[in-house]
Amino acid sequence: MTQSEFNAGPNQKIVVYLSEDTGTEIDPTGLYGAIAQDAEARAASGWRIVSTAAVPVRHAGAFLGREGSGYETKVSVAVVYATA
Repeated sequence: MTQSEFNAGPNQKIVVYLSEDTGTEIDPTGLYGAIAQDAEARAASGWRIVSTAAVPVRHAGAFLGREGSGYETKVSVAVVYATA
C-alpha cells in the first residue's frame, strides 16, 4: 500500500492510502488493518482519526464487456487526521 500525505489546514492532514492492484478481490481486513497500524503509530504523536472515505479505483468487470457483477481490485482510502 502506498500513502500520500497532504496538509489540510492548522493541525489537520489528509492521508490517502492506495492499495496495490493484484487483480484479486480487495481484502478489507488486511487493508483496514494496515491503516489501523499506521493510525496507531500516528496516535503516539498526538494524531487521531477524524473521518474516512473509501473510493474504488478499479473494478474487475464481467467477461467481454458485458454488464454484471465483478469485484473491486484496487481502492483508495482517505483518512483525515487532526491533532490538538
